[in-house]
Amino acid sequence: MAINRRKALHMAAGLGTALAVAGPLTAGAAGTDDSSAPVNPDTLIIDDFAAPPEATIGGRWSYVSDRVMGGVSNGGGAYETISERTAIRLFGDVSTDNNGGFIQISLRLDGRRLQADRYAGVEIDVLGNGENYNVHVTTTRSFPPWRFYKHTFATSDQWTRIQLPWADFSSDTFRQPLDPNTINRLNLTAYARNFEADLAVSRIALYR
Repeated sequence: MAINRRKALHMAAGLGTALAVAGPLTAGAAGTDDSSAPVNPDTLIIDDFAAPPEATIGGRWSYVSDRVMGGVSNGGGAYETISERTAIRLFGDVSTDNNGGFIQISLRLDGRRLQADRYAGVEIDVLGNGENYNVHVTTTRSFPPWRFYKHTFATSDQWTRIQLPWADFSSDTFRQPLDPNTINRLNLTAYARNFEADLAVSRIALYR
């Protein structure tokens, strides 16, 4: 089932002002994830969206866009039930005007609790509008904060589980490879080109 564009536009109109700057997302429609995926001791769940707005691992997601630096991208974030799964959703129009070009939802992580160096990478269940999106991670060395590592992934109108190895994350500003032990934030991002974004994520985990 594809994400409903008309509903996304309606939600953007209703939530865009409230979430125009970084702040915790508020809970919307609730539902159940009946994907029947077995419990895997080799994964660490970051969020399965079972109890929004609280993330499984702790903390809350927030929405931010390039408007914090003068850009003009317009969007929002919300929790919804999509194809029988509770998910977090990122939607809007990304514009590179005024040196902008991103909208994102972001979760701050406690590196001591995460111990990401014990895992091979991040695993996400995604559904989208056929566009490519990014997982961005910042680290304790990310100063200024727009220095990050990124991994691109594709979407379709079916729920798909994707594994993104740490070794495949790259950076335009860091010369050294990503050190997973330094990760302190994870972002789901529509990025760096003019396009209509509509992404849903129902599960995020680290995998071995």
